[in-house]
Amino acid sequence: MQALNDTKFVFTEARIAKLPFAASGKRYQYRDATVKNLYLRVTSASKKYYMVKKINGSSVAVLLGDVSNTTLNDARRLLSEQLNVVKAGKNPNVEKKKIKNCITLRDFFEQHYYPLHSKLYKKATSQREDKSTFNVHLPPLYNVRIAEINRPMIELFQRRIADKSGIYAANHAIKLLRQLLNKAIDWGIIQFNPIAGIKLFKETVRDRFLQLDELPKLFNALEQEPNIVFRNFVLLSLLVGQRRGNMMALKWSDVSFERRVVYIPDTKTGVPQVIPLADQAIKLLRDMETFKTSEWLFPSKRAASGHIESPSKMWKALLQRAGIENLRIHDLRRTFASYQSITGSTHEIVGKALGDKSPAVIPIYARLSEQPVRQSIQRAADAMMPIL
Repeated sequence: MQALNDTKFVFTEARIAKLPFAASGKRYQYRDATVKNLYLRVTSASKKYYMVKKINGSSVAVLLGDVSNTTLNDARRLLSEQLNVVKAGKNPNVEKKKIKNCITLRDFFEQHYYPLHSKLYKKATSQREDKSTFNVHLPPLYNVRIAEINRPMIELFQRRIADKSGIYAANHAIKLLRQLLNKAIDWGIIQFNPIAGIKLFKETVRDRFLQLDELPKLFNALEQEPNIVFRNFVLLSLLVGQRRGNMMALKWSDVSFERRVVYIPDTKTGVPQVIPLADQAIKLLRDMETFKTSEWLFPSKRAASGHIESPSKMWKALLQRAGIENLRIHDLRRTFASYQSITGSTHEIVGKALGDKSPAVIPIYARLSEQPVRQSIQRAADAMMPIL
């Protein structure tokens, strides 16, 4: 092809769409006037985004994506990811070849997807969900090379996860796999996603919560629980009603005994939550404080994070001791909300306590003071456990 020209202008998708394709045998290059190192190369058949940067004294061009399937925002995000690779002292093109030839799913997640995407661009709660799903459900695929993953393999894997852990776990696993392979496409490691067309299992709305006759069974089983950290986690989850990941990541600095609240800094909605604490929760926390050994409320020496992450085995054993079936850890949150409703709280107050941010109730939240929410939580706590 003939030598490239090098025209500089402010990239917008509208301007790029209007650029004519090059004549046969020619290729043109354009630089983004607003984002350094972002280039566009136009041939007779394509328009593609590149990172162009000097590495070890030589100019290196790294493909970011084709304009036909990569938005300008995506191209800028991918540019940032490749610049991080360069900052780590590596040539992105060399790394792509290494990955394409031999990297396993586990190495791709731990060395590329998690540090270069999840950790940089996702909230802490989503990062924890990625790690948990990967560590709990994807070990059977750890040693499979990225380039060898195929649809029949994943369809069989999906069915096995559903049989072992249920359709919700299977759906979470497939969603994460889809994201991983899409990033592999973005980074030029594979050409297409072999599981893009795999359908998720149809999920039904779940309404399970602990019934009045089940609560004593749970408390009796908790009295026999050998792991005191897990016992406290279950009890406080019932009394605070927040998502599992948020509960596990609570620190003592998030608790205010003076205000009688717990602060949830990183929520699924992106809005920090201040949750009033019932008397039973304060008593439990005071007891826990007596034996405090860590910044975390629920510390773990095994987990890299320093706090408990996936207590599924302990949860299963607890339910067996209690003689309770079909109950998930997330159902503790639903139990918290259900007993607020049972004791007369409005949907708006329950939503406020849960941190629900549906558009219909946001204006109402703005008018709700802490006091009615606190009263609602206390009534629910009294209904579930009059004496802790």
